[in-house]
Amino acid sequence: MQTRYGVAMERGVMLAAKEINENGGILGKKIEVVVADSKLKPDVASTELRRLAFDENVDVIIGGFSSGVVIASMDTLAEVEKVWMVACASPTVTEKVKEDYDIYKYVFRVGSTNSSTFPADLVAMLDFLNEKGVKVKKVAVIRDEAKWVADIMDQLRQILEVNGYEVVMEEVVPPTQEDFSTALLEAQSKADVIMPLIAHGKAASLVKQWKDNEIKIPLAGLDLHAVNPDYWDATSGKCDLEIYLAPSASVPAEINEKMKAFIEAYKKEYGVLPEAYSAYGCYDAVYVYKEAVERAAKAGEKNPFDTEVLIKYLESINAENPYPGVRGNIAFTSHHDLVYGDKFIRNYICQWQNGKQVTLYPKATGELIIQ
Repeated sequence: MQTRYGVAMERGVMLAAKEINENGGILGKKIEVVVADSKLKPDVASTELRRLAFDENVDVIIGGFSSGVVIASMDTLAEVEKVWMVACASPTVTEKVKEDYDIYKYVFRVGSTNSSTFPADLVAMLDFLNEKGVKVKKVAVIRDEAKWVADIMDQLRQILEVNGYEVVMEEVVPPTQEDFSTALLEAQSKADVIMPLIAHGKAASLVKQWKDNEIKIPLAGLDLHAVNPDYWDATSGKCDLEIYLAPSASVPAEINEKMKAFIEAYKKEYGVLPEAYSAYGCYDAVYVYKEAVERAAKAGEKNPFDTEVLIKYLESINAENPYPGVRGNIAFTSHHDLVYGDKFIRNYICQWQNGKQVTLYPKATGELIIQ
């Protein structure tokens, strides 16, 4: 809760709860929000899961930014038998549901899309650059020393190669690293594009040094910090022309009416745009929970708030019967992953331009500016 991701999660949930409560609650019951802080430590997360379940008697748990913490806590979740609607990206989370449904059925991914979708979208980003006249073939990856990236690197290498691209450099950086100059200069000497894959690292330092060192090749990848609306100020404007993926369309752009209303409500409630991508998914999660409970009640379930009942009706929110969220249609696969695609939740290609976040694909609010 000391990170912007935790703040955004709590605020997204609180805003949804307030809206729902003002409109009669869920089956006449008001939502009460209880906050727990994992401190990004698995042991703390497990302790807090038990507190939420046994002391607070919560009906559903929402959040979880770190894939490593979520995965390490999944056995505890099976112990407490509560649904956890997570915001993390590692494929391992829902693979565990697929491999041992009875133990791990309590986890549903509602926030970020599965990180296995990122490789295809990163290739689409490079294809997009080539279509716009930026000649790209050789790729330098600068990435987090983290579980979520390790999960996708082999797949990313393979899909890049199949599509005519080559990873000529892979720099793994710990979250404390602040000096990227050597890596950037090496990347410029070897590659046509620098692809950051950073959620935990000091991306602002990377971006500033990209500008300060006058690196001539584009910075285009998955920089989760770039999604943050204050990134322009955090980088002193040096993120200008950075190209990035916005996971699950979690960027303040008016891609539909619900997104427009959410952005306006968030600004009215908190005085700022959503601090991080996690606000969007956690806001959606509260409404998805409401939808599942109400579907259960409509079907005549004796206790629509019961965990086993909730799982059944969350599973009914599928590709045939999605829920329209702020980021698009939300639906779950048989192993509780988000259904991915243009008609559902997908990642957007964006660019920082003169202090503004511009979406480039699939719904464009502006045109690519070439460095």
